[in-house]
Amino acid sequence: MAVEDGKPTGAMDLFFNPHKVALVGISSDPRRLGNSILTNLLTSKVKVYPVTRSGSSVAGMMTYRSLTNLPEPVDLVLVAIEAKHCPGLMDEIRRAGARNAVIFSGGFSEIGAEGAQLEEALVKAARDAGVRFLGPNCVGVSNSHLFNGTFTIMPSCGRISLVSQSGALGGVCIYITRTKNIGLNKFVSIGNAADVDFTEILDYLGNDSSTSVIAMYMEGVSNGRAVFEALRNAAEKKPVVVLKGGRSEQGDRAVKSHTGSLAGSTGIFTGMIQQAGCVTVPTLDALLEVCKFFDYQPLPTGRNICIISNTGGAGVLAADLVSDQNLTLSSLDSNTRRELREVLSPLASVENPIDVVATGGRREYQIATEFALRDRSVDVLLVICAVPTFAGMTETEHAEGTLQGIRGSGTKKPVVGVWLAGDVGRPGKELLEAHNIPCYDDPALAIMCISRAVEYAQMHSNSRNLRPEPATHNTK
Repeated sequence: MAVEDGKPTGAMDLFFNPHKVALVGISSDPRRLGNSILTNLLTSKVKVYPVTRSGSSVAGMMTYRSLTNLPEPVDLVLVAIEAKHCPGLMDEIRRAGARNAVIFSGGFSEIGAEGAQLEEALVKAARDAGVRFLGPNCVGVSNSHLFNGTFTIMPSCGRISLVSQSGALGGVCIYITRTKNIGLNKFVSIGNAADVDFTEILDYLGNDSSTSVIAMYMEGVSNGRAVFEALRNAAEKKPVVVLKGGRSEQGDRAVKSHTGSLAGSTGIFTGMIQQAGCVTVPTLDALLEVCKFFDYQPLPTGRNICIISNTGGAGVLAADLVSDQNLTLSSLDSNTRRELREVLSPLASVENPIDVVATGGRREYQIATEFALRDRSVDVLLVICAVPTFAGMTETEHAEGTLQGIRGSGTKKPVVGVWLAGDVGRPGKELLEAHNIPCYDDPALAIMCISRAVEYAQMHSNSRNLRPEPATHNTK
């Protein structure tokens, strides 16, 4: 794939960076799928040409009876019409100047043999016309910096790109990222992947400098070797995090009726992903949170974890979880322990986990964070806070102290937060995340994110093409 200034060029780029977009399949009925897509396009930074056979205006916009009536060539055509009409539209798409299309329509291989035949006809018609397409049976594509070619909401701007074999699940992910305040860069739903599949999308995103990490929901693939190579090539440049659907016998059956693909052996599939240098996650929540860690933080240089807490119980639980995830607690240097003992409360523990006790506030968190990060035995710092509501402490002072400690340490080691106490802990958590410190509600999720980052870093420790730098720390 050709790349200019860190931006891929060629056929795939017009799916994500079109200037002029035609939409086929709108109507006067606001409940129709095409109208939802049109609503999103009208809030985008692209020129839009709605196409409907009736030629009547929709939402006060002028429409066109066919693609051949458009006043100028377009870059991308979005198609939301009955499946049986899609093959016949391919030549018209090409004559409208477009080489790229997104087929939202369902009713193809996912419904059985008759649909599979129609899908074959669609592929042949597109190939004969020289048109590349996403789908069918998909939710569409978006670039949060440019346009929303889907019927779901636009994600917040960010650097994580999401590829989903399930359209609806991909749409759900976007809603979740908005709730979690996680930004996305590009989103693509490949649906049945009858033409453009994982391999080309991975190649594109792997070469896209605006994408820091690739999140993938996969159910099954038909071209395992090609997908393996694409995963490996992308993972050499940036983290690729994969959630696999269809891991059980029941899930496998659901996959066949969902996208018409075969899930295959879970063990073989997982092994392929890991051999390709990617990391896997067990849940949708973990997919997004692990990607957030990769986007916000530098890669760990080792597996030694230091824990800071103001509650001994949370420190103990975190220590257990470190062991469960095959990580290790760092053995703090005697000088670090001595310095901590000199400035912390006599009741504090200066071993690892470091317990600044419940009365520890901004000062104690700043000192413990700074000294721990300076210790050569520490590869990753996990800061836990059960936010106190006594002794005049504020809801954000522990987070403020942590940020001051990071700045004072002069290091670039990964730092992760766990801010407990629900709503009381939210202001501190939001402050940390505003400064690119991933912060979680549960030590288990935080440590799982650390373990995946360690796994990826160790798999690629000798790579010269490792991913772009994480989002810059802003701790001022």
